[in-house]
Amino acid sequence: MHNFRNQKPVRIIANEKTIAFSQKISKGIENALNFILDPDDNISIKPFEPFLMPIDAYIKAYKKKSILIKLHAEQAFSGELYWFFEMRTAIALGGQMRLIPGPAVEEKLQTELFDAKDQDSFGEVGNQLCGILDRIFREMTVKKIHLRMDFDKKVYPDESINNAHFVDIEEYVVLLGNIKLPKYGEQKLTLLLPRSLYETMLGIEIELEGISPKIVAFSSWDKDLCEELSKNLNTRQSKFIIANSEDEIFNLLETPGLCCVGMDLKAIEFPLTMKDSIFMKRIAANRHLQKHPLFLSYENSNEENIKALTNLGIKGATTLKAKTDFFAWALQNVTKDL
Repeated sequence: MHNFRNQKPVRIIANEKTIAFSQKISKGIENALNFILDPDDNISIKPFEPFLMPIDAYIKAYKKKSILIKLHAEQAFSGELYWFFEMRTAIALGGQMRLIPGPAVEEKLQTELFDAKDQDSFGEVGNQLCGILDRIFREMTVKKIHLRMDFDKKVYPDESINNAHFVDIEEYVVLLGNIKLPKYGEQKLTLLLPRSLYETMLGIEIELEGISPKIVAFSSWDKDLCEELSKNLNTRQSKFIIANSEDEIFNLLETPGLCCVGMDLKAIEFPLTMKDSIFMKRIAANRHLQKHPLFLSYENSNEENIKALTNLGIKGATTLKAKTDFFAWALQNVTKDL
């Protein structure tokens, strides 16, 4: 697993899909708030600007007193999203939900009083907005993704809200925006979602300002392994691209920025069948594979048949297993010379 600690935030280069997604979320939330609260207030939200950032970098930089809402993503994508509402926003929205008179809301804002009734009413606002996000996420992808709100709302900053509080298997896309409440001013509104979820929904691989990632090309019969490696190797330093077949891996070998190649095969018969012999000779003769490190694994590998492949001119055949060993091997090649 990557260590994302102490990485600085980096801006995501905008394209049509990232802009459309940010606008959908801001408009969706804006319309929902104006519908469930007083439409005469004309609440407005600026489009969210996306950054890539580790959780620890975010909680070190963001110190405003806020309410943290956790959202669980289920079904086609399993993970967590995090929503930070400034305390002033939560108090104001909760007060409006309960139809509390303006002077009473102002008093709560001054004392930062956020009692159980306020929490319940703000929780209902959050639940409505979670439903808006759920619908937008379904519209943005063919995969069935369901969001469920965790009603254990936490006041941040707090000692209990530290790195261990978050699921941190990858960096997060931080969508940073502003919510303007006409009677109560403008505050920050932040949504954090896993990079892999963001890329899956938008059907893109994000590009980062000032960073050219190293490329890891990989082919395997094990689709679950491909998905796991994709989560862990799509980072600011590396980009993981998957061949749809054993043969297609050869089409990826001229990809600019390629740093290493993995081929995970099923069992191979020895002596080699005609089909396997032709495939192995293609590997041995490929000039691009001679330049880049190769991890060639297969189910029944042993020292004796590895030696036979080496005699064919193949460099990189190994008794190591892709499921347990490829990530560490690829990471070593990605971080080399960084």
